[in-house]
Amino acid sequence: MGLPWPFALRRTPAAAQAPGQVGSGCSRALFGQPLAALCGEDGSLPQPIQEMLAVLHQEGPSTEGVFRRAASGTEFRELREALDRGADVDLGSQPALLLAVILKDFLRSIPAKLLVTDLFEDWMAAMQKSGKEEKVEELKAVAEKLPGANLLLLKRLLALLQHIGHNASSSRMTASNLAICLGPNLLSPPNEDLLPLEAMLVVTEKVNVLVAFLIENCGDIFVEEMAGRSCPSAGESPAPMDRATDLHLEEQSGPAGRADKDHQAEALLHAPPASLLDVLKEAGGDAVVESETAEAPVALAPTTPGTTVDSLGCTEGLKSVSEERR
Repeated sequence: MGLPWPFALRRTPAAAQAPGQVGSGCSRALFGQPLAALCGEDGSLPQPIQEMLAVLHQEGPSTEGVFRRAASGTEFRELREALDRGADVDLGSQPALLLAVILKDFLRSIPAKLLVTDLFEDWMAAMQKSGKEEKVEELKAVAEKLPGANLLLLKRLLALLQHIGHNASSSRMTASNLAICLGPNLLSPPNEDLLPLEAMLVVTEKVNVLVAFLIENCGDIFVEEMAGRSCPSAGESPAPMDRATDLHLEEQSGPAGRADKDHQAEALLHAPPASLLDVLKEAGGDAVVESETAEAPVALAPTTPGTTVDSLGCTEGLKSVSEERR
């Protein structure tokens, strides 16, 4: 059975002619471009991004370690280069782990990041509010300041991550785990190049907390788009379970609660249309390794295709930030 839009793939004439679209033949690269410049004339997201979101929505919940585990360096480079030149790629046949790495690389390459560097202090101030309701209201106000294309992708991404997090028993990725792996790709301070290591560690941890909150509460933050949909109660939040692993996974609240939350996430997606810092950025960077050799992979700069290993905040087992500092 096909996936309902927006997880199902659509190919409109406007989208087919948009920069960065699959098979568009456009010379503009997909990676490293302002998001608005890549969207279709109808405001739709780039076709490859739509397809990756679709595949990951279907395969991500059952893919252990998605957004954390390694992918082949060769496959990563080949797929990235093909997408960057607008080649016609069957993304539906690609492994979910590889698509997660590609999507992370795309997010990292967006100039000024998806959450916009200039709004860093606004995001942080919102998280300083004392209660959940106050945080939600402030975060909603900050989100409204985002460019339209950024806001659209943010909603789709958060709903996808929430869907994966609600299936942590199979994906082994909770909202917290996902935030650790993706946070540094989504937001950074304007002066990050000038920050010392210890200060950047603190910033990274704050960003991860923000992203985890956005994932867990995206339905409340964008509640106006959830008219007629039931929202999960606080009691339905996943609770800790498997302490035998280093992933600190969360148990689902039961089939009914999980189905309700996943339904909420899908409804949200139906809305219309760095230097020393390299190490920190790779906290949310790609876990890419060469499967063809037994040699130890080497770390790369965030936007450079190649072989990297799980780094700070996204190491094997997803150990805590305090452990990583040591």
